[in-house]
Amino acid sequence: MATKPNVAFIGLGAMGMGMALHLLEDGFRVSGFDVSPKALEMLASKGGFAASSPQESARDASYIICMVANAEQIKNVLFAESRGAVFGLPHDAIVIICSTVAPAFPQEVLRLFKEDFQRPDIRVVDCPVSGGTVRAAQGTLTILSSGSSATLKDTKPILESMSECLYEIKGGLGAANKVKLINQQLAGIHIAISAEAMGLAATLGLNTKHLYESVLGTSAHSWMFENRVPHMLADDWTPYSALGIFVKDMGIVTSEGLNRKFPLFLASTAEQLYLLGAQMEYEREDDSGVVRVFLPKSPSLVSDSKSTQMDVSQFAGAYKLIHQLLEIVHTAAAIEAVALGINLGLQASELISIISNAAGVSESFKVVAPKAVLGDFTSGCTIAQTRDTLVSLLYM
Repeated sequence: MATKPNVAFIGLGAMGMGMALHLLEDGFRVSGFDVSPKALEMLASKGGFAASSPQESARDASYIICMVANAEQIKNVLFAESRGAVFGLPHDAIVIICSTVAPAFPQEVLRLFKEDFQRPDIRVVDCPVSGGTVRAAQGTLTILSSGSSATLKDTKPILESMSECLYEIKGGLGAANKVKLINQQLAGIHIAISAEAMGLAATLGLNTKHLYESVLGTSAHSWMFENRVPHMLADDWTPYSALGIFVKDMGIVTSEGLNRKFPLFLASTAEQLYLLGAQMEYEREDDSGVVRVFLPKSPSLVSDSKSTQMDVSQFAGAYKLIHQLLEIVHTAAAIEAVALGINLGLQASELISIISNAAGVSESFKVVAPKAVLGDFTSGCTIAQTRDTLVSLLYM
């Protein structure tokens, strides 16, 4: 059996550690670097090599995986004077960017290698990941990949080891983060409207657990609603996915819209909600905790209301309006996201297929997105009726 190549892994956080340890279990030799001594100790205890710098980590590595928080950190670990990975990478090494970054950033990294550091031999692939810490450790992540065909082929064994679903996105380097941008746009909006809906339900005196259950399996459902609302009901803000991630990611989305002079009404509103949550010091807590922005005087009201005694029949109108609120926003988000995706140059059919199996999906997306692409705007609900529904919500 052929020996598997050396992999440098930069960024041993919650997901990064799981990814690195899984590669070790799968027979890859892993040299890791992180600013946390505890993370390095854990990697070493599992058979990996704890490097003292990105440069040392990259030495003799055929691949270097960047799984750090943002673009600034990627530049630092790759290019920092005397310690950057660029000073240790062997000839023809491949840089795998797994962080969520602006679509233009991977091309900028490639340019820096070629022009500023005279390393035209270094190749770059764009591979944002999703799936959380458990799937990272299991090697069952969803990975979007883009780059040159030859580089993707050479990178495939590494990516297949870490993933259950591996997509190759057409469009060249940066295309994968375009798709990730659309998914995060939808996911961020869906969490925000889930928080608004649950906050409204609690304020109206509804049984929030029953309201949650009533949404599942209906046209008002989204993946994020189903996944995040249980944290709201439990008043549990353990950071399975920190709110600060959406501060960053929605910022990437809205910046892309600004650069393209493309209006993003819902994404911009959701971004402001996350920024307010960060200002209220929720940034390091779970993103579902953004519900507390709607309930400043009673932040645990959604959880407190899960056992409310009530006659459901007397609140049928309120239930219906909250369902409609979710469905309306999901519909508008689907249209906004698909329109941005097309503006970014993505293939609509490929985008819809990927999102339909990702965290950004909603029942409305499955119905509306294909119609929007075909220019089919027939609906059982007119814009005027939607307006009237939203006005009704204002007077509840």
